[in-house]
Amino acid sequence: ESRPTMKPLRVFTTRPDTLFGATYMVVAPEHELCAKVIAGEGGVDAATRDALAKYVAAAKNRSDVERQEAKEKTGAFTGLHAINPATNQQIPIWTADYVLAGYGTGAIMAVPAHDERDWEFSQHFKLPERMVVIPPTGGPPKFFIDQHTLSRSQLESAVSSGSFGSIQWGQDGNDRVGRIEFDSHSDAQLFARSVMGTDHVSIRTGYSTLPSWSLPFTDVGISHWSSNTEVSLNDLPTSEAKAKIISWLESKNLGTRKINYKLRDWTFSRQRYWGEPFPIVFDKEGNAYPIEASHLPVKLPELADYAPVESDDPQPLLAKARDWMHTTAGKAGVSPALLAPDTPVTRETNTMPGSAGSSWYAIRYCDAKHASRLVGSDAEAYWMKGGIDLYLGGSEHAVGHLLYSRFWQNVLHDLGHVSCKEPFRKLFHQGLITSFAYQRADKSIVPVDEVKEVVAGQPESGYVEIATGQPVTPIITKMSKRYKNVINPDDVINEFGADTCRLYEMYMGPLDASKPWNPRDIVGCFRFLQRAWRLCVDEATGTLKLASEGPAATEKLLHRLTKKVGDDIERLSFNTAIAAMMEFINATGATPLARAQMERFALLLAPFAPHLAEELWHKLGHGAGTRAGSVAVQAWPTFDPAMLVDDEIEVPISVMGKVRARITVATATAKDAKALEAAALADAKVQELIAGKEVKKVIVVPGKMVNLVLG
Repeated sequence: ESRPTMKPLRVFTTRPDTLFGATYMVVAPEHELCAKVIAGEGGVDAATRDALAKYVAAAKNRSDVERQEAKEKTGAFTGLHAINPATNQQIPIWTADYVLAGYGTGAIMAVPAHDERDWEFSQHFKLPERMVVIPPTGGPPKFFIDQHTLSRSQLESAVSSGSFGSIQWGQDGNDRVGRIEFDSHSDAQLFARSVMGTDHVSIRTGYSTLPSWSLPFTDVGISHWSSNTEVSLNDLPTSEAKAKIISWLESKNLGTRKINYKLRDWTFSRQRYWGEPFPIVFDKEGNAYPIEASHLPVKLPELADYAPVESDDPQPLLAKARDWMHTTAGKAGVSPALLAPDTPVTRETNTMPGSAGSSWYAIRYCDAKHASRLVGSDAEAYWMKGGIDLYLGGSEHAVGHLLYSRFWQNVLHDLGHVSCKEPFRKLFHQGLITSFAYQRADKSIVPVDEVKEVVAGQPESGYVEIATGQPVTPIITKMSKRYKNVINPDDVINEFGADTCRLYEMYMGPLDASKPWNPRDIVGCFRFLQRAWRLCVDEATGTLKLASEGPAATEKLLHRLTKKVGDDIERLSFNTAIAAMMEFINATGATPLARAQMERFALLLAPFAPHLAEELWHKLGHGAGTRAGSVAVQAWPTFDPAMLVDDEIEVPISVMGKVRARITVATATAKDAKALEAAALADAKVQELIAGKEVKKVIVVPGKMVNLVLG
């Protein structure tokens, strides 16, 4: 039957080497080809058009996830055929909802012998398969039909007349035990179709020396049965076969190479309460309708509790709000043009995950109270110029939150809502926090709070599961729910306070390195804060311990600390900044600070221990209870560069290559070789070391050391 010529059907495939095995095509229900056939184009009969229209209408109400995960394949024949450019054979065009309009071109070449979903579809609708790739070892396989209904004479006659493979008879002489052997899957199918009268028999594939295997074969391998008069892929490995068939298609203007990027779905729909509800409702037939913009946002209903309902038919948590879920189109906000206002509808009870809002809410922070826009243009231009200064997150966010934030920012930029195209200027990955987890003998994980230590210092046998008394093996791994070794910060805070917990996390090590959680080290941070508090406050009276004038040495140390902490914060080197503050407390001892010195120390401490610093700041008389008076909003302290230079330095004195003494001299003296030599020889301890001995040579490195060579 002649049909009107329609334009070529474009497909995208990652396996062009299997082109010779394409035995039918599938387009998404949303594809324009379906719409054209339903509209009467293509000369398709009315019954086929009607069936196609019903299928397309039903498929539009299924989500992409449902369509991808459906166990049973569904579809409809379009009534059209295409020409496979490699084989020049007509192949039927079907539509099926397992093909998505948003992936590639919304159409695929179906190769059932080498694709799991295509195979399931072909089996369901009795469509042909053609094997064109074989495993890389063992050479071309053989194909066997073991079960048949032909008599011995019929079988021998059919095989000899059709030049089909060979027959292997059973040793018992049974006329119906014969096994027919073929050189290709296509030959076996042709025999079944032409001789046995059916497209579907069990065709087994295997080697004489290897175990049998079955279709579909989805791995890479060696191309076979893949040639025409212009190109042959036979005996080529998959990578070479891909390159060759692409070159041939390009030379014939039948196709072109292209890279498609597959985006991972970031679990956008969730069955939780917290999250933005989807502005979608469904009628009793399951058809979806959008809620008008004037009724947005859809607000979460109040729930008495957030515990999920135990049921054989699990439902999202929002399904507990029955009155909210079951409403009418008018109350929900569906346009009357789409649905009559009194039509009963059911709200979507899944919610969007936190990622939906967290991908863009940094922009809203710039101007959180703007009533008519996402963000005011002036505020956005000021805060977002060039992007946010720093994105701090784990490496796992690079393909999750970070990537989605860029998508949202680019879309908002292209729509004209923001002026900045990229959301972030700088990326920094913090390391993981690791901790002990505990395994049973079968490798299952025991929660850390269900384990106790029984033999100290023997990790292989020193821990047991409390409930059973059985030994468990400790392993060090990342802190996560999976390994049941998450430390609840509330426990640390209850024992040591929030400042200690915060300080310890920053002190554990470099921010970008993985670090082990060790509860024993928390005590050190707690004691540092205690010493810092006692330096400033009398524990007995609660009053400040202030000196009328701070020691000059303390002032110099404080200027150096200011520079060190400021520089380290800019480098995100929090652990070294905390170490410097610990050294400062140790160096000052119990010597009280002057008021100005204590104020600067409180400002330096505030980013690391904000509660203690805030309390100290208030005790110093700065606007307690007001935001303007908070330590958190004060200017960062400055330092005097002149205070960073030492007036005196310590120089080691080496005798015969070994450091035996140290002297403290003025900086100017240390830089003068002769003056430094004289100071070294005049030192009392050095005099004792060289008494009665000849100083044959003095080697001076100005500012560094003096070495005495004795005779």
